[in-house]
Amino acid sequence: MFGSTLKIGKLVKIENLTILVEITERDTVSSISLKSGINDFLVSINKFVYAVLPNNKKIIGRISKIYDRNLFTNDNIFNETAGKFLVEAELVGIYDDYLKKFDTGINTFPIIGSEIYSINQEIYSSVLSIDSDYLLELGKSYNDSNLGLYANPDILLGKHLGVFGNTGTGKSCTVASILQGIKRRLKDYSGNKIEVKPKIIIFDSNNEYERAFPSNEFQVKVIQKDELKLPHYYLSFTEYYKFLGASQGVQAPVLKAVIEKLRLDNGNIESFCFADLHEGIIKHIERMTNNNAFNFNQWFGWNATLINRIDRIVEDERIFPLIETDHNTVEEILTCEEEIIIIQADFDKDEFDIVMFLFSKLLYKWSLNNRVSSNQKNILVLFEEAHRYINEEENTDYKLGNYYIERLAREGRKFGISLIVSSQRPSELSKTVLSQCNSYIVHRISNKNDLEFINKLLSNNNTNLLKLIPGLERQYAVVIGEAFGYSDIIKIETASPTPLSDDPKVINNWKTK
Repeated sequence: MFGSTLKIGKLVKIENLTILVEITERDTVSSISLKSGINDFLVSINKFVYAVLPNNKKIIGRISKIYDRNLFTNDNIFNETAGKFLVEAELVGIYDDYLKKFDTGINTFPIIGSEIYSINQEIYSSVLSIDSDYLLELGKSYNDSNLGLYANPDILLGKHLGVFGNTGTGKSCTVASILQGIKRRLKDYSGNKIEVKPKIIIFDSNNEYERAFPSNEFQVKVIQKDELKLPHYYLSFTEYYKFLGASQGVQAPVLKAVIEKLRLDNGNIESFCFADLHEGIIKHIERMTNNNAFNFNQWFGWNATLINRIDRIVEDERIFPLIETDHNTVEEILTCEEEIIIIQADFDKDEFDIVMFLFSKLLYKWSLNNRVSSNQKNILVLFEEAHRYINEEENTDYKLGNYYIERLAREGRKFGISLIVSSQRPSELSKTVLSQCNSYIVHRISNKNDLEFINKLLSNNNTNLLKLIPGLERQYAVVIGEAFGYSDIIKIETASPTPLSDDPKVINNWKTK
């Protein structure tokens, strides 16, 4: 369809970056579709057109509106009955025929009456092309199913990626397709396949990703939730205050003194028994008050909430074995031979709060300490269903929330830590984390708050494209950001095999025969 350029009309109006085109070639443009992205039509929403500038370069526009001029006139039997179609397009950049290069900067405009042409595949390919040593194919263009759309993998996987979409739109399959593509579809600029051995950590909230990585192709390590071990004693004093919600005036100094005493009693090393904190606080208060009953009761009252929080963790059979351990799952993950590490993370909210806090801390600490000496330079972490634990509204007094994940987002890249944040509710996510993402893949979203949030988050240049998001079909997405040549709608490469995220077969499960 994009093999040649065809004249479609003439330019009749320019307003800022918006042009109005009158369709004059009715025989060429045999029909005009208002349905987004139909492949069979020369002129339809989201397609590209161009006009030739006085300097012989081509200025490119993306079609945003199509309508009939007669819509704005009164019916009259004496008026001409043959309608005229009008097309609005947003100017997006300039193509240089000599350099075979597309540039998003616009410093010259076409003149009124200029002929408008459909774009051909050569120009369209240039619009979507990227300047990168390596290419990762994500899928096919919605406008031209024969044209692959590529991303710069160093940016896509190195500068944080956001993947959003309603349930059932193909979000998990998109993530699986990208991760599979690292092994299957990664090429250099000359088209030669590149062999890599990544290190990818997946927080699998719904236990669905194991199926997507067959053992004959991927080296996979699955960690059950009860196998996860995250020792608490690597925390700094400030992090212990956050972890236990210690108030700065009274509880924090007491907690610091008790931890220092426990470490001293344990041979002046970092580790100590978390369960000893309760008794340690009691003994510390006794020493401070010289066993004066009144003073002791007063100090005990000031520290009662801290003691209660410690006791709740010690008595919690889910949490205490996870933090009271000498094993460090993070270190085991980062030094193992497997490429894909899947952590089965169907935790409750209070569990997630602690798990993500400790895991992110240990990951950051290990990467910081080993960034020079370690052979493992880059780690990619997938946070699936991220709104469950990277939540903007998490502001309860002593909840851990996004404390360390936000630090990973801000500082992790220089230590070789990259993130994929996947969620069906982007409006609930931490704005700090999302602001650090350089690229986004957005599937169909219908929630008003989420749509408004995405519109605020992303560039104004993509406003018309973002309006198409509520109508996207399954497996289709809008790609926006630094990793892509230009924002566009694509059909994501089919994941094979897919994650275990199939839609429920309710009637089949209920059938009696």
